[in-house]
Amino acid sequence: MGSIVITEAHAVTGGTASSSVAASFIPDAAALPARCTQTVAGCELALVPDCGGTCGDHMACSFDSSCTAKCQRICDAQCSATQECYFPTATTSACRDRQSFDAGTLTLSGTTTPVTLFPPYSFAGVSTGSLFADGAALGVVASGATTAGYTGFTESFSATHVFRTSPGLDKLGISDVFGAGDLPIAWAAGDDDITITATTISSTGVPATFTCKGDDKAGKFALPRQAITAALKGKSLKTLTVSVTRSKMQSTYDIATMGMLSGEEVQPTGWLDLSTSSTETTSFAGCQNDETVCGNTCVDTESSAANCGSCGHACASGDTCENGTCAGASACNTCQMTESTGAGSCASAASACTGNADCSALKSCLAACTDSTCSQSCADAHTTGLTLYNTWANCICQTGCTTECASECGG
Repeated sequence: MGSIVITEAHAVTGGTASSSVAASFIPDAAALPARCTQTVAGCELALVPDCGGTCGDHMACSFDSSCTAKCQRICDAQCSATQECYFPTATTSACRDRQSFDAGTLTLSGTTTPVTLFPPYSFAGVSTGSLFADGAALGVVASGATTAGYTGFTESFSATHVFRTSPGLDKLGISDVFGAGDLPIAWAAGDDDITITATTISSTGVPATFTCKGDDKAGKFALPRQAITAALKGKSLKTLTVSVTRSKMQSTYDIATMGMLSGEEVQPTGWLDLSTSSTETTSFAGCQNDETVCGNTCVDTESSAANCGSCGHACASGDTCENGTCAGASACNTCQMTESTGAGSCASAASACTGNADCSALKSCLAACTDSTCSQSCADAHTTGLTLYNTWANCICQTGCTTECASECGG
């Protein structure tokens, strides 16, 4: 398998794009490791191997060819830059000279900046713009491998068009990204391939990535919330990075190969994929410090009087929100009423006071007071019920309505 890829990437907010070129030639694509994924809502969630912490020294958890997580030996021989690590036996790692499998010198034409690559095809990239114009005619000439690899070839292909979301993803509100619905993505329709890659970071700092295929002609895609939820594995979403890529690929078969490699089979003919891609990326940060998304704003439901304890739960005028519970005169009265119905933790004390005529009269007298002089007069007039009333009042302040009545109880 041969592959030459020219990429262009930019942020959703615009600015300078960056470009790169990657080339690789593989003697037998069938030997490539399997990609282990789980399909969720039409998207592919990349699986992470988990061996339950059972791998010992010189071992690492990875997937086998059937995507089963197994502890496998690490190739850890100390090799030089011109060598590679391999396993001469199943349990022993060693070094051997790195074998070259390539297509010789690669010269690209039609790019905005001249590009010539030499094996092993390292390219620093371009940080000041795209290497290709929209729909540009591109070409590649390969001189051919000198030892093992593809023979010389000359191929032409056309570039994709630069991708931009419209409206830009940065226009999405926090409720769109961290709410319960799918994430809407839209763009000017085209004729190439669309891939959406999303990376989540959960509240515990664990990353996960999934990819979805979009329809360029449709000009829109709804990133499934179900896939985001599956990636988080029960945790809350801390940050989300979304990359949308438009790509165009031309594939050619029957390019001859040459040479031999020790320990590997070289297929007599090869595929060649020539592709260009344009990627737009943006990241979204969620609410910080345990805040909650209410509407389109991050809110501390522990202290917000308009969203006390939960979104939309407003405290009465003049009351405050303390630790997610409304507190103040209105909240205290409401809580006392609840406790007086016999349903709260102070039910027995409330019942005892209600069942005593003098205590009940004292409660009625105090309810009409607006100052301490009146309160004292009520207490002096109903001394028989005072003990039962104080028992109920202390329960309200110390057990039943501690937060709600904090200011009313002198807290």
